[in-house]
Amino acid sequence: MKGEPPSKPRPHATIRPVSEELSRWYRGRLVGGPFRTFDPGECTALERETGLPLPPAYRSFLAAAGGGRLDYSVRLPACEPEPVQSFDSLYQLGRDDAGEYGWGTLLGEYRRSRDGWLAENVPLAGLLPIARNGGSDVLFLDLNPATHGQLHAFVHAIAWPGYLGDHVFTKVADNFDAYLDSLFIDPVMAEDAWTDVAGSDPSDPWRRTVEEWLDKELPAWRAEAWATPLT
Repeated sequence: MKGEPPSKPRPHATIRPVSEELSRWYRGRLVGGPFRTFDPGECTALERETGLPLPPAYRSFLAAAGGGRLDYSVRLPACEPEPVQSFDSLYQLGRDDAGEYGWGTLLGEYRRSRDGWLAENVPLAGLLPIARNGGSDVLFLDLNPATHGQLHAFVHAIAWPGYLGDHVFTKVADNFDAYLDSLFIDPVMAEDAWTDVAGSDPSDPWRRTVEEWLDKELPAWRAEAWATPLT
C-alpha cells in the first residue's frame, strides 16, 4: 500500500457549506455553497479584464448555481497513473467578503495567474482559472475564439513512486456542460462524505443532502461495508 506524499495533499470529500443555503442541483450535479447573488455587472467586469466573452454554458452555470464546491471527480487519461482527478473548489464571480477581488474569486485568480510559476508552465493566453483542488491543480476555461468554451487542466507532478511523474496540461472537455456530464463520485470521496455525516441526526439537512447525492450517483452505496446502517 503506497503512502501519501506530504508535498501534495489530496482533496477531501464534501465539506459542509457555511451558508444558509446548503446546496443547489444543476444539470443533475450537486453544487455546494456558499452562494452569492448573481451580478451581470461582474460578468461584464470579468469580460472587460480578459478582453474575451464568457461561454454561454458557463455563464448560465454562474447565474443558476455558481457556488463554492463541486465535489466530484473527472477521469483524465493523460494523468496516468493518477487518471482520477478532482477540481472541487470553485472560484466565484464577484468580490470576496472583504469587498476585494481576492483569492477564490474569478477576477482575482485571473490576475494572479498572469505572474509567477504558473505562467511559466502553462500557456495562459485566453485561459480563465475557474477551479482548483487541495493540491493546487487548476481547471481552466478557454476563452480563445478558436477553442471557445473548452476546459483544460494543469496537474502538478508528485515526486513519489506511483504518482504523476511530470506536470500535465491536458484538455478536459469540449464545454462546461460536457464537463458536468463527465463528472462522477469517486468511491473514496463517497466514503469520506458519508463518514462526515453518519453520526449526525437523520433529520440533519446536510446529512439528508449527502444521502440524496449518494442515492442519485451511487445507487448501491448502502450495501458498501463503509455505509453504516441508517437510523
